[in-house]
Amino acid sequence: MDTITYIKKALYFAAEKHDGQYRKGTRVPYIVHPVLVALAVKRYTDDEEIFIAALLHDVLEDSSDVSPELLQEEFGYRVARIVAEVSHPREKKYSSWKEKKEMYLDRIKSASLDALIVVGADKMVNMQAYFDAFKKDGGEHVIAKHFNATSAEYFWYYDAVGDILDTMLHDGVLAREYRELLDGYRKTCER
Repeated sequence: MDTITYIKKALYFAAEKHDGQYRKGTRVPYIVHPVLVALAVKRYTDDEEIFIAALLHDVLEDSSDVSPELLQEEFGYRVARIVAEVSHPREKKYSSWKEKKEMYLDRIKSASLDALIVVGADKMVNMQAYFDAFKKDGGEHVIAKHFNATSAEYFWYYDAVGDILDTMLHDGVLAREYRELLDGYRKTCER
């Protein structure tokens, strides 16, 4: 399958699975998020399977009719593996927000470099959305509205992701840009 057809198939699949979903606290259709993550991934790699995985990165978590087996059947083993690596297990029930984040951090510590590119891009797109909302609306409530956490918890989590990216990506471009974005956001929030 040629690249354009493959990307189109993944985009339509993601759009169908996220149909009727919106970004938390907004009326922005959810599909905008994975598209932005895929575009961010393109800054760090030309690998089309990582790009496809970025388009699909939330379908396992957000769509009950999508399984790793279906993703493998439709998009191949590597794409399915990357998506599974970056997803919270759907069947797992967490006792708290912090437990969920701690388990995710443990999960990505052993993730492939391919998956870490998607993780970094995803978190940077999320940070930018929170940063934009903070500049527009201001205040602690922006983090609480979009993240269900305090600013201290938010920065704990995003710092921990940054530490993993620094270690696993050996302070590469993505890890440095991630840290710069987070530090800029932190300075803005502290004002």
